[in-house]
Amino acid sequence: MNRESEQYRFARIEGYIITLARLQEQFEDTAVNLEEMEAAVARQLAKKNFCAPWRTSEIERAGCREGMRLAALQFLSQYRDAIRNLRSN
Repeated sequence: MNRESEQYRFARIEGYIITLARLQEQFEDTAVNLEEMEAAVARQLAKKNFCAPWRTSEIERAGCREGMRLAALQFLSQYRDAIRNLRSN
């Protein structure tokens, strides 16, 4: 694997883990409506700053941004699935 691919992959993983942890912490132990959750995810996706400022190269920043987006979208998707499951039961 070439160096740039490795840098991108590690930065993406790091961005994903940090963003997912932030969102989980923000909404743990609270009842949240879907609109509030969507607004939080939209704010997360609109952030210009990176969750990993030590990632300095453009390839690392792109990987970090991608990881942040993936985590935010997956978090919202899991929340929607949980709501759907509660309503069907």
